[in-house]
Amino acid sequence: MSKIKTKLLNFAWGILTNIPKLKETIFRFYAWRIFEIVPKLKDIIYKIYDKFWYIELIIDNKNFDLKKIQIDNYKIEIDRLKCVIKSAKTNIENLYANENNWDLVENLRDVITSNEYVLLKKHFVDNIEWKKIKEYNEFLKDFSRDQPVGDFSNEREFLNLLDQLDQAFHDFNPQKTIEKVLVGIDRSGGYVVVSGLFIVSLLKLLKRKTISIEVVVRHPQWSKFSSEFLKFQSIHGELYQPLIHPDLSFKSSYTDERFLIIKHNISVEPGTLLDIGANLGYFCHKFEDLGFNCYAVEIRPSNVHYMKKLRDIEGKRFKIINKSIFDLREKLEFDVVLAFNIFHHFLREKELYHKLIEFLNHLTVSTMYFQPHDPSEAIMKNAYINYGNEQFVKFIIKNSCLNNFELVNKQSDGRTRPIYRIFK
Repeated sequence: MSKIKTKLLNFAWGILTNIPKLKETIFRFYAWRIFEIVPKLKDIIYKIYDKFWYIELIIDNKNFDLKKIQIDNYKIEIDRLKCVIKSAKTNIENLYANENNWDLVENLRDVITSNEYVLLKKHFVDNIEWKKIKEYNEFLKDFSRDQPVGDFSNEREFLNLLDQLDQAFHDFNPQKTIEKVLVGIDRSGGYVVVSGLFIVSLLKLLKRKTISIEVVVRHPQWSKFSSEFLKFQSIHGELYQPLIHPDLSFKSSYTDERFLIIKHNISVEPGTLLDIGANLGYFCHKFEDLGFNCYAVEIRPSNVHYMKKLRDIEGKRFKIINKSIFDLREKLEFDVVLAFNIFHHFLREKELYHKLIEFLNHLTVSTMYFQPHDPSEAIMKNAYINYGNEQFVKFIIKNSCLNNFELVNKQSDGRTRPIYRIFK
């Protein structure tokens, strides 16, 4: 894109940002009012946006400053720490000097095969005295050659650490820090131990779930992705789902609450699950962890772009389908279907309403978890049909293979939208 077009785009966005009411009015008008006035314009606008949505990432805005938002100190699941940097003592300096290559395989070693982990395992699990362990004596030899071990430069410091580890293993206090755990985030969003391998090893052996870390370096490719995602999120406003990756701590008032509600009320064994309007794929991440074979249907190419990246970053396998559910032909038989805040969009127009009925008629499902809209919200003012909550549930039952329903929860994440379980 030319510099002139970029400047014009940034100028227009600057006006919207500085006049919040104008921005909100235009967004609301774009979102639904204009489609009532000129119905055919909807398809044209959506097609143009879906093809050129990435242009919005060119916009410059102070809200896109990643350094002002990104947090360096937080907790992560300890299972995310699988690798450690090979070099010692000058780790951090080396990372900054060679930031593009520090995360290559040849520069890393596995935590559970490291001498530090093996030493602690032999002592705490196999009950072998420190002095009788091969790795212990190897560390002492390193000190005799003036080679540091991790963050410890001499034998006295090292032996003092072992005494603390002995005490911590039998009476662990997470408030007491034995050594600080410093990590880097690699080009794919993976966490790499830079310093603090002994405490990481100890907590793994203690089967702790989480660990407090400090991020000291991020690979340029990860920073680029994070910045791009922040820009995407900032333009589109609040995220409709929490983000799975701990380093993407961007604005979202949504929590794990809806997932936990379903998890505690689910009545079927892990099988196939369809998430309609999957957005960024949060529920597929969570239910895949429970053993479900998940399908994420999402019509917006921009959401699909980031959903794929986030899926690959987390090493998940769920299938992403970039289509309208009305064009879904691959599979219409599932054990569980999630329909959160999505079906009401199909009540606004007669054509979509009848397509929804046709979809429900062809869907084979054992259980559906359904979250309806708030019937009083402005976007539904001129809808073709606007159901109340239980009316909507009964509409689904009438047009599907499902026969019963129960109210699972009256509200979640501070919103008054209930969650229903609809089942055979």
